[in-house]
Amino acid sequence: MKVRPSAIGLTLAVIAAACAAPAASPSPSFKPLAVITVTQPQAGATVPAGDVTVTYDVTDVLLVPAASAQKPEDYHLHAVLDLDTSPWLGTNVAVPAGSANPNPARVIHTAAKSVTFTNVTAGDHTVTVWLSLSTHISVIPSVSATRKFTVR
Repeated sequence: MKVRPSAIGLTLAVIAAACAAPAASPSPSFKPLAVITVTQPQAGATVPAGDVTVTYDVTDVLLVPAASAQKPEDYHLHAVLDLDTSPWLGTNVAVPAGSANPNPARVIHTAAKSVTFTNVTAGDHTVTVWLSLSTHISVIPSVSATRKFTVR
């Protein structure tokens, strides 16, 4: 039986295509249209010492309490007061949760549109709020908002 070179080439091309790595599926962490806007306190505002409530708006995403999350794209927020967020924001490092959270009064996991930080003392403060996956890992690229304010 005589085999044509073009038939062999076609067969090899089909085999190569079948053996190729599958196409990567889109990452659930990419949420380019979501926006977080801190609405209170106002930028540069001075607020009384004690409990400070931070409110914010989040667009283009459904928030789910982290404890109720069933899939990676069940998003929730992290709100952090006066801590360095660089280990978590825009990285693949999970924010500690539950008993692993070293500072639950300053690192809050939430699906709510506001958080209250207790016993905030006088001085300059910074709050950062960002969007995370159910795994407590920030979406990449990060979706966040930071607000500076003063407590007297």
